[in-house]
Amino acid sequence: MKRILLSLLVCMAALGGLAATSGDAGAATTRKLPSFELRDLQEKEMRLSDDQFKGKTLLIAAFGTWQEVSRTQARELEAFHKQHPEVEIIAFVVDALPAARDFVKAEGLTISCYKADASTRIGTAFNRLFETKKGKTITLNRLPFVILADSNRNVRFANLGPTDAESMSAEYAKIK
Repeated sequence: MKRILLSLLVCMAALGGLAATSGDAGAATTRKLPSFELRDLQEKEMRLSDDQFKGKTLLIAAFGTWQEVSRTQARELEAFHKQHPEVEIIAFVVDALPAARDFVKAEGLTISCYKADASTRIGTAFNRLFETKKGKTITLNRLPFVILADSNRNVRFANLGPTDAESMSAEYAKIK
């Protein structure tokens, strides 16, 4: 239980907050991904503004190594990647670096995985993104999640909780 709570706190601190544009509760709003720094599991530093990510549709996801629902989410991301290799996936693995590496290896993941632990410096990247039914926002405090952003960095889909490959593909088809 302590590990889960600690990991959730680490995730919240590591993933910070994404500022949503203001608007009325019922009004359509556009959210853009800010630029942020990230490190892959080999500790290579990158930025969302790097050429590797420019002009691409992005699927950003996070999952923990200790949850079965997160293991399932990782497999669904892998299936989505096989169907849509043109989409750049940024998958944050929430746990200490050795556990994250072990998880990726054990699951046989080929998607790009990045660390989300206490040393991650993403700043204010993903808070207040997921709207409630009343148009209010909540802080990111659950795993797994997915965010789909078009090539202009407009967030087109965001979901807290598990999202299957079929649903991700359907959302991607809307922005192709």
